[in-house]
Formats: sequence, C-alpha cells, structure tokens
Amino acid sequence: MRHEIAVVEDDALLREELVSLFEDEGYGVHEALNYEGLLDVLRLHAVRLVILDLNLPGVSGYEIARKLRETQPAIGLIMLTARARIGDRVKGYDVGADLYLTKPADPQELTAAAASLSRRVLSDQRADDLCLDCARQCLSAGGGEGVILTGAETLILRSLALAPDMTLDSGSLMDLLAEKFPDRTPTQRSLENTISRIRGKATGQLPADATLIRSVRGLGYQLGLPLRLID
Repeated sequence: MRHEIAVVEDDALLREELVSLFEDEGYGVHEALNYEGLLDVLRLHAVRLVILDLNLPGVSGYEIARKLRETQPAIGLIMLTARARIGDRVKGYDVGADLYLTKPADPQELTAAAASLSRRVLSDQRADDLCLDCARQCLSAGGGEGVILTGAETLILRSLALAPDMTLDSGSLMDLLAEKFPDRTPTQRSLENTISRIRGKATGQLPADATLIRSVRGLGYQLGLPLRLID
C-alpha cells in the first residue's frame, strides 16, 4: 500500500528536496506552502502523515498541529523546524507532534522516522472507530462490512471531517461538489437530498442516539461524531 503524505514547507528549495526524498521512498507526496494549502491537500487525498514546518506564513505550524489534532487525531505528525530550543520542542509535543526533528535533518533519520510513524498510525487504528474509506467509498464502524457511498457523499463526509470544528456552510460544500464533479450543478435542494441519503445510510453504523451530520442554523452542517479517514 502506498502511503500518502503531505509536506508543509514555505521554502521552495527545501520543499522540493523533501518531496523528492519521500517520492524516492515510494510515498505519494503532496506539497503545501501554508495551512490553506494543506486543507486543500487533505480534502483531496487520504493523507496519513504530515511533515510540518513551524515558521509558515499566516497560521503557524503550532496552530496547524493543534487544528489537525482536533479534526484528524489519528494522523501522523512530524515537525521539521530550525527551532532547536527545549521550550520549542516541548510546545511542539504539547500541541500534538508525534516527532520533533530539527533542520537540517539527516535524510535517513527522517525517512526512518516517517516509516516508523506510518506503521504506528496503521496499528493504532481502532476497530470501534467510525471510518470513511475514501478509496472504496465505504462508511463502516467496528470493523464491520459498512455501507457503500457515492462519490458526492464521500466528498461531503471527508470535507466535513477535515473542516475547522468539523463544520462547513452549504455554499462551501456546493463549491467543492462543483469542483469535483464539473458535469453537475449542485443546488441547495440537491445538497439537502444528498445529506439526507448519507444520514439514512449511516443509521445502521451508529449508536441509537447518535447523529452523523447535524444541521447548524446559520452555519451549515457539522459532523456529530469523529470520523477516521483511511485509504
């Protein structure tokens, strides 16, 4: 299985070196310059591991790590930074880093760390998680067989799982659907129908009192349960 990773680094030369390094190791590598770019990558790819710089334009690496831990607690996270002080390291681990490496990192150590963390991410997946298998378009819980989703249903669930507070407004969801499926023209009514179908399909996978997607007045839609994303 080829693991998908994201490299978040605003230095173009270093980013190119990291992409080349991990591609040579057989990873599917997706690059981003900042938090917004990372969100775009996560919406489109089933990333298991993120290589994250701290000194980024806009949202800092620390804040990105905190947000990732809220929305994707199972994802592997390696901070790769020039900040070598103990206080910086401690803060990195406090906000969710699995590993904290300083630049310049030895390529062999970095790839070995990534391989080890990727194995840990796979082994830590719990059988009772609610999972969205993006490649198979399947929603399942407790290691069961699950239910098959359409491409649009999968995209909506994945996008909500990756969004801040697991919440997106209707307009953003329709924009994502239009971008992914340019031959269709999403409307508010078609979005509501798709959300309704997802809720119906998910019923057998959830506890009796659970709601997978909530309607939030003035905001749009929100996941009611954590959703683990897998290949």
